[in-house]
Amino acid sequence: MGKVIEMAVHNIAQWVEIIRALGTVGIALYAAIFVVATLAFVPASILTALAGFVYGPMWGTLLISPAGVLSAIAAFSISRSFLRPWVTRRTESSPRSAAVDKAIQSGGFRIVFLLRLASIVPFAPLSYALGASRIARTDFMLATWIGLLPGTFLYVYLGSLAVDVTHIISGEVATSRTAQIMTWSGLAVALLALLTIARYARSAINQALHQPPLK
Repeated sequence: MGKVIEMAVHNIAQWVEIIRALGTVGIALYAAIFVVATLAFVPASILTALAGFVYGPMWGTLLISPAGVLSAIAAFSISRSFLRPWVTRRTESSPRSAAVDKAIQSGGFRIVFLLRLASIVPFAPLSYALGASRIARTDFMLATWIGLLPGTFLYVYLGSLAVDVTHIISGEVATSRTAQIMTWSGLAVALLALLTIARYARSAINQALHQPPLK
């Protein structure tokens, strides 16, 4: 198993160097790979951190933010085309499912925004699930973009602190004194804020989902 992981890290490191050497073309290629990979349930957090490692905090965020929205829209569209008819049949026979579906439609933007912000459900599964709901496409797109921004910047920033690809794959970051100061002084506050928001987000989502269906 250790040998397999070592080979995987080596291959990813080579891929990163190729992407970096391609310049502008590499940016477009990375965005395309991100979209396809996340649609196939590859963890978005790892690819986001790698973007920070390759391009730094600012450019990494500018790359991943639109790529994340494109991936979410693609998953949403696939689900809306193939899963929505099945969900419609299910809600017709289940009042509870119908109530949840109605709540998501009524508070679409707010619910998606809070779900993305709180990271309650992984990236791709949430996009597929919401595509099967009655939420408006525009609400989904805008809420996804805004809700993903804080977490995107956080993972990109962490990736920019990594010494090499191994640190990203293993979840480690640079251990220099400067990196520690930046991590503990800057990220601790951001993490605390995100955790606090997540707690209130879960509460708000629970309230929205338990509201009686609109008549």
